[in-house]
Amino acid sequence: MLRSRFAAFAALLSLAAGCGSDSVSPGSTTPPPSPTPAAISSIEVSPATTDLAIGATKALVATARSAAGAVLTGRTLGWSTSASAVATVDASGVVTAVGGGTATITVSGEGKSATAAITVKPSVIPVATVTIGLSLDTLEAYDPHTLTAVLRDSLNNVLTGRTVRWTSSNPAVASIDSVTGEVIGLDRGTVTITATSESKTGTASRVIVIKYRSVAAGSMHVCDIASGGFVWCWGLNGNEGRTGDPALGVNAMSSTPKLVPLTGYRALRFTQLSSYGTHTCGVTTTNRAYCWGNNSWGTLGDGSNSSQSNVPVPVAGGLFFRQVSTGADHSCGVTTDDRAFCWGHNDGKQFANATPAMSTTPVAVAPNMNFASISAGMSYTCGVTTSGAGFCWGANGLGQTGDGQKISYGNTYQVTPVAVVGGAHFKSIEASHSFTCGLTTANQLLCWGSDGGKLGSGNTGDTSTPVIAGNGISFSSVSAGNTHSCAVAANAALWCWGANGNGQLGVASPAVATSPVRAAGSLLVAEVSASGVSTGFGAHTCTISSDRLTTYCFGRNETGQLGNGTTSISTAVNSTPTIVVGQKPLP
Repeated sequence: MLRSRFAAFAALLSLAAGCGSDSVSPGSTTPPPSPTPAAISSIEVSPATTDLAIGATKALVATARSAAGAVLTGRTLGWSTSASAVATVDASGVVTAVGGGTATITVSGEGKSATAAITVKPSVIPVATVTIGLSLDTLEAYDPHTLTAVLRDSLNNVLTGRTVRWTSSNPAVASIDSVTGEVIGLDRGTVTITATSESKTGTASRVIVIKYRSVAAGSMHVCDIASGGFVWCWGLNGNEGRTGDPALGVNAMSSTPKLVPLTGYRALRFTQLSSYGTHTCGVTTTNRAYCWGNNSWGTLGDGSNSSQSNVPVPVAGGLFFRQVSTGADHSCGVTTDDRAFCWGHNDGKQFANATPAMSTTPVAVAPNMNFASISAGMSYTCGVTTSGAGFCWGANGLGQTGDGQKISYGNTYQVTPVAVVGGAHFKSIEASHSFTCGLTTANQLLCWGSDGGKLGSGNTGDTSTPVIAGNGISFSSVSAGNTHSCAVAANAALWCWGANGNGQLGVASPAVATSPVRAAGSLLVAEVSASGVSTGFGAHTCTISSDRLTTYCFGRNETGQLGNGTTSISTAVNSTPTIVVGQKPLP
């Protein structure tokens, strides 16, 4: 009993001791107080920059740190985007690319923030097809033409901004700039052009053709301009080098075209040619005049006393020409500022001046007049002013200046330009051997001077007053030759008249046609040149087809002046047009 009383007393003492102390009894549920958590001092986001394609996602990681740099966890952070049309972000920091552009993603918490730059690149839709765009199927050589490629995706949508590279199946026929797609034909033939983009290809075949831009028949030779401005000549080269061949001689000739040597390979490109007798002149693409062949009396105009040059030489004086014309023993030209100049022989006062007797350099003609074109004939000259008026000057014994005066049949001259009577407005005038033909702005053909069928007016006789040739036919151009002439009608039909001993009218008979006859059958032509004469007898005609792809000649051919690879006796009648060797399209 004493023991139980002692145990109760001890318990009472223990309870009393607890009431006076801060200690927690062993069975208490109240926790001890926690330390104050550290504040966020900075936030880092990784990666700081990201490139995404549309539709792609990227999880950004944000790290909060205390002032001491310790990583803080369990903090609430918020995410936002500056451009939801570019990229969105969810509560966990996962970014989704929506559209092209840039967006700033911001993560923030407890007043601190960090950003990440997101660049969204549009998805690259692959090229499915490559098609070479619409363009000409036939290209003229040396006429640059830029091709285009159309790129499409698998849904046939046009794609832009893609790289395209170009190749040619035959660079000898046509070359192409691999980057720009500019194609340049170099020779006749068919070439396949390939455009490549992202391993896809498209092809197109192009036919390269050679065209003929100008033809000029001399007394026993012919020259023409092919694509690119290159000049080809055939027929008698002689001692003068009139075809440009360095092999000279009385009988030096070629019955097939030869390329005229140039000053520097491909340095000279011609746009216009003229030939009458034994020399030829032309205008280059830079408006400079060059001549070659016989230089008697200074007809080449280069200021030299050389007897000839088979290589084109520049006309002296530094003038810029629009057009040149060769006569029997002189040459003339019109500059780009409408001034007329002549050089060579002045025996007939063809310089519109009594002096000098000759000049190896250009002499100004009628400086108070402005000319659109000029034509040199046999010892006389004609021109059309910029207002369309026709004037002639020089030898006039047969009425070739068209002054309307009585014909003297002697050595008479017009020293100054005289207006062609009748008041017609002219497109062009062609001076020749004692007769002249002019085409009016109404496409009517007028001729005057020595007749003998050359005027095409039905044998009206010699006249110094213009008469109508080919009444009722509308013409587009005319070429006055030695004893015959030819003209191209508005419908491209060819008409010729005058002497026809060698078939130079393109028909077998009559021997002389006093009115225009339909020449060369049904052949349609773009231009024609009737041969002139200085020494030798000009009795041939050459013409370019209406599509300018083929050159034809007919008439006299003893020196190969028809260019068909053959020659014939001087009396042969070759009235059927034959193709100049090599000057036709490929089959």
